[in-house]
Amino acid sequence: MHFIGMLSMKMPMIMSYHLWLTLASLGVAVLAATLAINIAVHGRSLSPFRLIFSTLILSAGVVSMHYVGMAALMPEGSIIWDRQKVMLSVLIAVIASGVALWLAFHLRDKRKGVFINRIAAALVMGAAICAMHYTGMSAAHFHEMEHTLPGGISEQGLSIWVSVTTLSLLGIMLIISLVDSHWRTSRLTDNLHQLNRQLELQARFDALTGLANRHQMDLRLQDCLHSALLNKKQFAVIFLDVDHFKRVNDTWGHHVGDELLIHIAQRITSRLTHEMTLARLGADAFILLAPECDDEKLNILLSGLLDDLRRPLSICGHALNITCSAGVSLFPLHGETLHELKLKADAAMHHVKLEGRNGWAVYRPEMSTAVPAEPAFLQELSQALERDQFELWYQPTYLAEQNTIHGFEALLRWRHPVQGVLLPGLFLPSLEQTGLIISVGNWAIEAACRQLNFWTEQGFSQWTLSFNLSPVQFEQQDIFQVVSSMLQKYNLAPSRLILEVTESTALKNLDRSIELLNAFNQAGITVSIDDFGTGYSNLLMLSVLPARELKIDKSFVCSMLENEKSRKLVETIINIARTMEMSVVAEGIETEEQQAMLVNLGCDYLQGFLFSRPLPAEQVPWLLLQKHSDKQIIPIGKIHTEPTIISQKNHA
Repeated sequence: MHFIGMLSMKMPMIMSYHLWLTLASLGVAVLAATLAINIAVHGRSLSPFRLIFSTLILSAGVVSMHYVGMAALMPEGSIIWDRQKVMLSVLIAVIASGVALWLAFHLRDKRKGVFINRIAAALVMGAAICAMHYTGMSAAHFHEMEHTLPGGISEQGLSIWVSVTTLSLLGIMLIISLVDSHWRTSRLTDNLHQLNRQLELQARFDALTGLANRHQMDLRLQDCLHSALLNKKQFAVIFLDVDHFKRVNDTWGHHVGDELLIHIAQRITSRLTHEMTLARLGADAFILLAPECDDEKLNILLSGLLDDLRRPLSICGHALNITCSAGVSLFPLHGETLHELKLKADAAMHHVKLEGRNGWAVYRPEMSTAVPAEPAFLQELSQALERDQFELWYQPTYLAEQNTIHGFEALLRWRHPVQGVLLPGLFLPSLEQTGLIISVGNWAIEAACRQLNFWTEQGFSQWTLSFNLSPVQFEQQDIFQVVSSMLQKYNLAPSRLILEVTESTALKNLDRSIELLNAFNQAGITVSIDDFGTGYSNLLMLSVLPARELKIDKSFVCSMLENEKSRKLVETIINIARTMEMSVVAEGIETEEQQAMLVNLGCDYLQGFLFSRPLPAEQVPWLLLQKHSDKQIIPIGKIHTEPTIISQKNHA
């Protein structure tokens, strides 16, 4: 722009330009711009010092480029300068440089509407730089002269040089842009493949011990059952449980407990053949599949295995002596289904526990502890809705960068007249099995919309409200009409409602999911993929599902400070969501370190016990009051607390 502007001057003679001064003015501009942009754009935040320092460098480079370029003119006489206009041009250069660097930093991320903002920023900066240039040009006055000094570059030569340089720069930038785009696409593809592999491993294996998990074991049991039916072979299902494991955690801490489980898994694995499969069910419980195992092999296996586990262990400087209890069920003697075999192996293991632990036993009928669902409990559950015993509790979601309330998630609770407030895990399966989930779910949708309307009337019109759709409710034929009618009844903007659907639910019937989620999306209702990453699914399906929000499961959040892989996984999920223009919510945040890391990674919204536990609606004002207090406020009447180890969702 500078050199084209120089060529546009109308002079009474053909002008010449000093070669080395012209090149020097270009070099100063390139050097200053490179230094300033690297200082300003580097890092995740732009401090005032870095902005001021880089602004001074860039503005000095711009001013130097202009006036050195003017000095490259070779008139016969000297140039007379208007000092006031020169100072004005310097001031314009400083302001333009500061605004340019600020925009360069804040428009580098791919956010919604960034393209339009970049176009507007380019127009503003172009106008500012032109203003500086032509203000500086107007400050120059030339004596009457008839010719220029000999030598230098002619106007024609400079115009050719400027045109060639400009076209070369544009060509180089285009090539670099194409290479960069290809590189970014390749990196994103690699990240997708890597994330898919990690999710597949998490879906099949236990993160702590590296053993198969419950899901993988079920698949292995199915294969073994099919093979045993064809070949009429016997196999054994063995439940193992560490005796008094809770004492280890309480005495030496969970870190020692985790190390103990790893050592136990290694000792058990060392006794197994390649046909056997060991899985961790959770906590200190393991399940072992032993194909083609007769009584003699079973006796040798378990006797030697329990003897190995009795040998002392040295963990973190502590000498531990542990024992295990094991229960065995045999196919087809004790059952012909996996449910029967697992239930009876568990019953045998509990029988060993009752008899004093530190041993093993094969199932016998008198060991059975299977208790059918109590009819009284089901009757109370069926009457809970008409007796107005269900409640919605609310856990806030915060804007990550501003640390202010963005909205709430509605969570279902049952206020039992005898047992108190019950979490969904205790009654939700019965709701789904009996079909009561539909009526309770419809009630929950209306209750949530009614509460959101009440908050709107109280002046909180910016809050959003989210609730989870269970798999049964997601298959409900009129679910879209139910949600739409409630929004219309309570005069709510659809954008303030967020429907959370687990990825496994959304991918179960993909065609139905796409149709339904498109309907919600077109209506303006935000669809959120809940517990993202806990199940194994193809991440490329995110481009098919019309969701606008991802919710990172708490298991990733809890481990990302200690586990580098978990941190990279969270970062990759956030980057993928950014690429697909989706918002990201992280749940299960319990420490300020987790909060700081998620903010640095670019997470949009945060949720967890660090901010607040789920509260009844009447206690939300106390939460707002707490934001303005230095002390932790305990709401009046809060008798029932949420267990810290249980995370239950509102699946209604």
